[in-house]
Amino acid sequence: MKYQCCVCISKFEGNQIKDGFNNGVKEGFLCPVCGTNIKDDMCGQTVFVQKAKGTFLFYVILLIIFFLDTKIEQYLSTPLDANNWLVLSALLGLAVSIYVFVNRNLLKETNILTTQRVSTKRKSI
Repeated sequence: MKYQCCVCISKFEGNQIKDGFNNGVKEGFLCPVCGTNIKDDMCGQTVFVQKAKGTFLFYVILLIIFFLDTKIEQYLSTPLDANNWLVLSALLGLAVSIYVFVNRNLLKETNILTTQRVSTKRKSI
């Protein structure tokens, strides 16, 4: 897993993180390049989410399968004497397989987690 510093924009592995607890850093960690106190922002997009092809089309196809399920099954399950659930499972499996095949190279990439600066505000008692 890789991180990207929000200050210097450098990318680094998780094992390169500097622990600054002994230096008074109670939250987050230190960037190994610039030394800034940062933490996971937990809302950054992964590489797959940013670069995936056909995501909108994939969701549209899934909606079509669910809304037109009875029409599709009428033409497929009766001639094949198949169970309606079997037809629905096969159609969903086909849609997922095509989506995974189109984005197969992205599944191998390492996700890069984004970071944010740790707030320096102190709570007053």
